[in-house]
Amino acid sequence: MSSESEICKLSSAVAPNIFDVLYDSDHIASLCLSNLMSPGLWDLRERMREKLAQQPGNDRLDVPASIRIIQEFINKRFTHLHPADVAEIYGMVDLDLERLRFPQGDLDRMITGLQGFFSGLSRSDLHLDEVRRQVLCWIQQGLFPNYYYSSFDLIEAHRNISGEMKRSPKGLTSCLDETALFIALSLILPQEGEIRGIMIMSSISHYGAFGYSEDGRRWWFNGKNQLYSKADWDLRVQASGGDHQACFDGLFSNFSRMTTVSGNADLASGVSHIPEEHLTEYLAEMEAFFGIRLRQIERLCDDPEILPVHEGERADFLRGLIGLDSRETLLRRMDGFDASWVLKAKYCFRSLDVVDKTPYFLAARRNPEARRVAQSAQSHESLFSIVRSIRGSASIFGSDDRIAMPDETLRFDTGSHRDKGLLLHVLLEHYETVIGIKSPLETVFFAHDTWVGFRGEWISVSDFSIFREFPSEKVLFRLSGTA
Repeated sequence: MSSESEICKLSSAVAPNIFDVLYDSDHIASLCLSNLMSPGLWDLRERMREKLAQQPGNDRLDVPASIRIIQEFINKRFTHLHPADVAEIYGMVDLDLERLRFPQGDLDRMITGLQGFFSGLSRSDLHLDEVRRQVLCWIQQGLFPNYYYSSFDLIEAHRNISGEMKRSPKGLTSCLDETALFIALSLILPQEGEIRGIMIMSSISHYGAFGYSEDGRRWWFNGKNQLYSKADWDLRVQASGGDHQACFDGLFSNFSRMTTVSGNADLASGVSHIPEEHLTEYLAEMEAFFGIRLRQIERLCDDPEILPVHEGERADFLRGLIGLDSRETLLRRMDGFDASWVLKAKYCFRSLDVVDKTPYFLAARRNPEARRVAQSAQSHESLFSIVRSIRGSASIFGSDDRIAMPDETLRFDTGSHRDKGLLLHVLLEHYETVIGIKSPLETVFFAHDTWVGFRGEWISVSDFSIFREFPSEKVLFRLSGTA
């Protein structure tokens, strides 16, 4: 059984939000792995391979055709969300509650960084100025848009609520969603030698990826509509007056962190957890691409503090994903490890094939929309009515062996009996906290139904029948708690 602190860490992998990833960049690897665990992603790879096979060879391309196709897919398929969109769709995070999840002072440092970023947005651009004022106002009120990061399957599930236009993009994403998906596909679509190295470039507010091939080709993915080859970058610099640094700053001035399979590096402090040989290679490739040594990486180049690093099995495993041939190979390799980083990927994938389901319960309790719905409810019966009125009975993942969070079940208006059971449990818990009552509460999951035990009765979430006796059916797992 995992320790309490380990369970809390695993719960943050279920639906990592902006603060989880800023605090622990290992969540990025979990997102990439959960994407690779998706059957839908492998189906997509086959369609992309067919498209590549139909294209004529082009020796003058300085980005592999596979990389270009990945970026084009992400750009056409998904809608990038801005703060107001996130707040409307996903709700708001209560910063006081978030503060309790992190070591003292850490969340405040993250908030200070975000305030600095939004304060620096242009006041002359009416849209950016509106974003600046709105987000700073939210922070002052102790709120922040609920940026949480999704796997490929969850992004795809948004296709039915992302717009009414016939040709509208089909999924909702942030820059980290896009970057994690870009990296996952970059590991399995390109041909041998087309990927030598790839890393995350990030800041308090943005994520992108930089990669290079064995044959010297390099590229920079700076969001769904920005993929630069070396030639593209040089043309942009030329059009911007020839100043490489100013051109980069116009796109990503607050670049502050590198994350690789070997570890990460903080650019401001010069502290690196990346072994020197790999760090040297990454920095050289970046300098060759951008045409200068960027001011953001000068400290890391001139006076790095490279901490002793033993890469270990995690780095070897992640590096070995380049050229991965199948989902089955990935799952077989993952089964050979019982480490926290593998478990985090499984929780991010929402697999119920994990020993301890408690992390899902802890993550579900944090869902802001479920909390808001419960706090505005008039009675227990109104909560039963909310769950009973959910129209769909299918999992958004297409499998009862994966679990959706309460906010997702509400948002998509569908869910398996397991999804609805978790939702009802959390709603009752929040509501009774508001009214100051503590009733015993237990949710029991069977193969074909889920029952919520409440005030001496058992409620079947499949049809909301009421039972006083517990069934003889085998219990698969249960969640216990006091409302």
